[in-house]
Amino acid sequence: MVMVNYIFFKAKWETSFDSKNTQKHAFHVTSEKVVRVPMMRREDQYLYLQDRSLGCKVVGVPYQGNATAFFILPSEGKMGKLEASLHQETLRKWLKTSTKRKLLLYLPKFSIESSFKLENVLPKLGIRDIFTSHADLTPLTNQSNIWVSEMVHKAVVEVDESGTKAAAATEVTFAFRSALMSSQTIMFNRPFLMFIVENAENILFFGKVTHP
Repeated sequence: MVMVNYIFFKAKWETSFDSKNTQKHAFHVTSEKVVRVPMMRREDQYLYLQDRSLGCKVVGVPYQGNATAFFILPSEGKMGKLEASLHQETLRKWLKTSTKRKLLLYLPKFSIESSFKLENVLPKLGIRDIFTSHADLTPLTNQSNIWVSEMVHKAVVEVDESGTKAAAATEVTFAFRSALMSSQTIMFNRPFLMFIVENAENILFFGKVTHP
């Protein structure tokens, strides 16, 4: 039996990006490769923080309802360090310490898709019987002598002007800027990370954008 897990999430931005402001800009895939991609633009108050210890800036863009998308822009050459140091506690600290800041935000439209084979991961977490002849799948099928040979988790995330469609103890030093200061420009024009959180604590999706 092949089991596929597919989660669908669709939400509109609390304030949409005006498609009239979307223009082609350079995106630095690597230091040698540059592509031009549709870049959305909007000036507004966003959740923001700068994590100096990990060398990154974090911007939160709210959806209608209780969800928020956070986009993480590492400093030049810091992606490896950021990925190696990132864990759930780091994300939760960002959620608690980000503050409103006026930003001129440039964000590329993008779509990313990933598939993960869980039969190699779940046994390490103690979930083994489901992949052997000892599996009990009677809640799913009337057939006996059946087990899971392959389990796939598939995630798809699409971000555009209207919103998002998604299917699927290091000390941290933060730097904050007053919301009364003039607008700061942040352009996501190189590889970045993103995660979607619900009710300020439940992390629904996490991904990496390298080539919009």
